[in-house]
Amino acid sequence: MRHERCRRTECQHMQAIDEMTAVEGLGLGFALGAINPKNLLMCIAAGVSIGSAALATSGVITTILVFTIIASSTVAIPVIGYLVAADRLREPLANLKVWLQDNNTTVMSVLILVVGVVLIGQGIGGIL
Repeated sequence: MRHERCRRTECQHMQAIDEMTAVEGLGLGFALGAINPKNLLMCIAAGVSIGSAALATSGVITTILVFTIIASSTVAIPVIGYLVAADRLREPLANLKVWLQDNNTTVMSVLILVVGVVLIGQGIGGIL
């Protein structure tokens, strides 16, 4: 099975990521975030939802800021935590990495399902 092979001897692309400099990691992170279709679809959906809401300009700005903070928190919290307490977080983050590699398909399927259900619900709500 592919996941077991990657876990026993980590996939080459994951080894390369582990050995990147901070600048290379920043560039890769930006590229993956900017061109990833699921990220683009989620951001487009958020933009459409925010844009179609009857909000004043201050409400739109506040909503965009909250969305940005929540969206970036999934990256910012582990990075800041690692910078503050690297020794204590090294093992839990390594375990989380293995778990995410092993369960990537399930995690992404659930995420896309939830986003789809929310969009369908908003669409039905807009019709009624």
